[in-house]
Amino acid sequence: MAVQSPPFTALYCYGVTWADAAEAQRSGGLAGKSVEPVRFEELAALASEAPEGKIRARRADLMCHFDVLARAFERGTVIPLRFGIVLEDVVEDFLRPRRDELVRLLQELQGRVELRVTAHYREEAILAEIVRENARVARLRGQSSQGLLMELGELVAGELQARTNRDALQPLVIDHEVDEEPIEHQVLRASFLVERKQVPAFDSAMEDLASGQAGRIDFKYMGPLPPHSFVSLEAR
Repeated sequence: MAVQSPPFTALYCYGVTWADAAEAQRSGGLAGKSVEPVRFEELAALASEAPEGKIRARRADLMCHFDVLARAFERGTVIPLRFGIVLEDVVEDFLRPRRDELVRLLQELQGRVELRVTAHYREEAILAEIVRENARVARLRGQSSQGLLMELGELVAGELQARTNRDALQPLVIDHEVDEEPIEHQVLRASFLVERKQVPAFDSAMEDLASGQAGRIDFKYMGPLPPHSFVSLEAR
């Protein structure tokens, strides 16, 4: 009787790190699977057995994907992969053919982190201020205020972006990404790539900005995070 081959197991991949910094994460992956490093030379892909069926971008699974990367990020530099990447052979399909690119990216990202900033209006306070200071707005007060709020948001976002180009912040920010999609009452949603050693200085700059807008705009500040906004590869 012929011997059957064992069933093929595809692997879900979260990201890439240095081989000497990679370690397993027991039951930390999608569907409670163990995350194991798949090593090739100085690289290691973080992978777990792919869940059965189609992988959907449900909130719990997205958070699991990010949590695996965050835990790995505590140990060393990480290149995030986009959510939903499943590979048949991690080494031959991904690590080997893209080895030089991955090594270069890890070297570039060494010691760098992502910081995320969001800001939202306090609508009543902002409108009251605008009405006091702008006669044209006062005349239009009975009409929709959405356009006025969006205009203010553009001004504040522009101010924050301008600050990144001034001497005080220029040494802190390597790169930044601003989300241009408008959301009600949102002034800003942006990500900043900075050196880890500069995080305290960036913290201080953000505290100054938030205190200057106290009572008008509420800020939310997250990080340090893996650099999702600046390098998130897709496996070819």
